[in-house]
Amino acid sequence: MLACLIVAFVSQTAGESLLTPSTGPILSSLRIKPGTYTLTDMNGSGAVQIGADGVTIDFQGSTIQSPSAWTGRFETFNGIGISVNGHKNVTIRRARVHGFQYNIKALNCQGLKLEDCELSESRSQRILDGQHANQIWLDLRGLDSWRNYGAGAWLEECIDSSILGLRANQSQNGLILVKSNRCKIVGCDFSYNSGWGIALCRSSDNLICWNHADFVNRPWGGGWGGDSSGVVLTTSSHRNTWAFNSFTHGGDGFFLATLNGGFDDQGKLHDEGPCDGNWVVQNDGSWATANAFESTFSEKNVFYKNICNDSNYGFWLGYSTRNIISGNQIKRSHVDGIAHEQGSKCVYIENDIEDTGETAIHLWGGSDPKFTQSPSTKNYFLANKIKNARKGFDLTNSTDYKAQGNVVRNAPIPLDFHEVVVDTLTPGDTQVPRLSEILSLKPLGFKMYRDTDLPKGWQWLAASDYGMRDYRNMPVPWDMKDARTLRLFIRPGYSDRIELTDWMTKSKGDGSNEWLVTPKPSSSTVGSFRAFKLPVTITSNKKEWIVGQLLDLKWHIRWFKWFRNEHTVYKDSAAWKSLFDGPALKEEDLSDLPDIPGYRAPEPGLPSDHFALTGTTKISLAKGNYRFDTVSDDGIQVLVDGRTVIDNWTHHGATSDTGQIALSSGVHGIEVHYCQEDGGAALSVKIQALGVAP
Repeated sequence: MLACLIVAFVSQTAGESLLTPSTGPILSSLRIKPGTYTLTDMNGSGAVQIGADGVTIDFQGSTIQSPSAWTGRFETFNGIGISVNGHKNVTIRRARVHGFQYNIKALNCQGLKLEDCELSESRSQRILDGQHANQIWLDLRGLDSWRNYGAGAWLEECIDSSILGLRANQSQNGLILVKSNRCKIVGCDFSYNSGWGIALCRSSDNLICWNHADFVNRPWGGGWGGDSSGVVLTTSSHRNTWAFNSFTHGGDGFFLATLNGGFDDQGKLHDEGPCDGNWVVQNDGSWATANAFESTFSEKNVFYKNICNDSNYGFWLGYSTRNIISGNQIKRSHVDGIAHEQGSKCVYIENDIEDTGETAIHLWGGSDPKFTQSPSTKNYFLANKIKNARKGFDLTNSTDYKAQGNVVRNAPIPLDFHEVVVDTLTPGDTQVPRLSEILSLKPLGFKMYRDTDLPKGWQWLAASDYGMRDYRNMPVPWDMKDARTLRLFIRPGYSDRIELTDWMTKSKGDGSNEWLVTPKPSSSTVGSFRAFKLPVTITSNKKEWIVGQLLDLKWHIRWFKWFRNEHTVYKDSAAWKSLFDGPALKEEDLSDLPDIPGYRAPEPGLPSDHFALTGTTKISLAKGNYRFDTVSDDGIQVLVDGRTVIDNWTHHGATSDTGQIALSSGVHGIEVHYCQEDGGAALSVKIQALGVAP
């Protein structure tokens, strides 16, 4: 059995032994000679194969990498770095593995331990091509698709495993468990990936605590998401306990789903593979671009004392029953605090819901007969604190609910909303399972992401080619707020270490450490690209550089109101021309196209929906090919010198469009037409030089 392990090492390294004698019995404890080893998985069974029970392999920080790792093309990575198949009580410690489809893959193992391994850069979809996002929606419920994805570690049919201190970043997926039960995942970091941090399929009775899966997201449709999530839990994954994890800045923070949800062609409700009886306790899913916590088509799940702030929705709970939503903090939701479609017999108790864009607690049911299969009924609202919302409660088509002791301030409630005394209600056992064990497992120095001095908020979402931008090793984290604005996150002690050029000016951003850098005002009416290279002093003899360019433009904006709601109105080009040639509601000069928020007026005095604008500017450009990238919801047109470059004058959700044009050297006029119906909204226009025109 040991010979299989040694042969696997020696045959891939032209006879060089990787093994260092151990102080213990060699049959149970092996140390790998420190170094970097480039190995190929010849037959799909692993570049390194561990073929013994009861063996501990300490890689001592050695790196195992595929030759494909040199290419930097993550979508081409194949094979397995380290494989374990059918063995008991194997420990893999301090390995660094890169460049494979699965950097570690374990099948049918019991008592496996992965400790302090670094498994970043596994197979990943390319999500960004230059400045253009590749629109790839993840297959959340398709296990066959999962098998074609990559992962830092893949465990299948593994029982009683321990995954401790694992790190897998800058990839698509961190850790995937399939049919794996009674495992512990503690103190791991699966952040800055583009798919899922931790994903479970048909896996039950696992304990997942004190982990990070922050900034797991991807560009999609002009926004973020594509079913990316810090956590995915699907297809009959039951009784798992999730506690004290940080899942911030995800597409979703936490996503619980069935094998199949929704209705079939005959209107019958699918209900295969629910995930029931899970405990989700004191996690942070904030700054999710969709839902901080989503749980659908399931029952008897408990969400207790989680933080669900600054997301589109705090909770999205569709077709779920008998759940307890208790003691959660849900602040600054852009849409609803709690949204629950077609759900029954759930208890919402002692949640703190503040500053909600739409409705604090929104439950509803459909009127079509098919919805009787899962009605919105018999839900309980107890002692919730609601403050500052467009609506406190909206219970459309919800029946037989009971409410008691809710405190509602500055959040209108329906005239027929009523409270009753609920004498017989027992909301359920709130004794968190395995709590003493969870607390004893807390890693030394563990902090939730929100408690670090790193950037926070949607404005800091930025994609790399295969993952998300990792700010942890940047002395001064930065990104481009827009084409003319550099955003800096200046940590304490670095305020005097960055030097701006004399044509730049700095102003305060949204956060306490955020600063916005823009060109100083000029009298010229013609804009241009302005390159910068800003030094950041690290030590007395070491500097790093922030390099880029700012697009310095002046836009003349004219605002309009339009009235017809039919989508066919987009085809009436004569009517739109007449509108834009006529008087405007408002005219103004801006340094950038205006921010277009959904659900509310873009500026005081303007309507909240059915508005339009034109933006015109002039720019001096060198001869070359230029690409225009837009994000819009709804209609968008971009014209350069009267020539159409982008035309998506339709009703649509947030959508990316691109167009190219060859331009001569000189001053060029840019004109943008935009219109918004209602609901969500988006508008951005970016210009990129591609090269010299023929």
